[in-house]
Amino acid sequence: MVGRIARLLLGAALGAIPALAWGQTRFEPKVDNPLTRSFYWFRYVGGTDIRERCAAGGLNHIRLVYNAVWGEQVGSNNETFNEQARSYDVALQVDGSATLVARVLSDFGNLARVDVRDVNGLLDPWRAKRAETRLAAADVARLTALLNESGGFGPPPAGLELPSNDYWWTVASCRNGRWGFAAYHYPTDKFARVRFAQAVFAADKTGVPVAAPKDLPPAIFRGDRARQWRLAVGREGLRDY
Repeated sequence: MVGRIARLLLGAALGAIPALAWGQTRFEPKVDNPLTRSFYWFRYVGGTDIRERCAAGGLNHIRLVYNAVWGEQVGSNNETFNEQARSYDVALQVDGSATLVARVLSDFGNLARVDVRDVNGLLDPWRAKRAETRLAAADVARLTALLNESGGFGPPPAGLELPSNDYWWTVASCRNGRWGFAAYHYPTDKFARVRFAQAVFAADKTGVPVAAPKDLPPAIFRGDRARQWRLAVGREGLRDY
């Protein structure tokens, strides 16, 4: 319990933890707000809202999150990383089509790159770039097949850890009342099982280039440890945070 509270307090202190959301999900108003997102980011990645609403006859929903060395700005050789977090919420429709909403946070909180013109723009450095795409039934079928090939609907890889300053994917889903969760960590297997990434990125209309994974020293030896956080996968998905 103490560890959980400490993690939440750390998240609150770090304005640098991203949060992205889709539609009218439970956490959408909270994680889209830069002032409150830190409290809900961990559960958002874990798809807690999707899982709690997952029931026969309910909404079919897939959420993919791609994390790219978040919280790390400069490497050991003064190499600048294109740090970012990307979220893809796919709302599956009865006709086989879907709505995909992409959100991307990059250069997070870098005030030198933001022109704040008035008080309404003060939080702009912490807002996501957002784009919505309509997927045809054939595109949805292809994405679903690629997720199946990747083990994207489970079972979760219990024991896998996801450091904030590494590259990883998570997939939370509810399909026909069945909950699923998967996670992939680079460099554990260099994303060997990931088959869906290119299809998802191709549907991303945000215009923000993808930060491709790189071979890096172990996460524990990189970046500012005070800003780092780590998620762990359990038997049913991410452990409760």
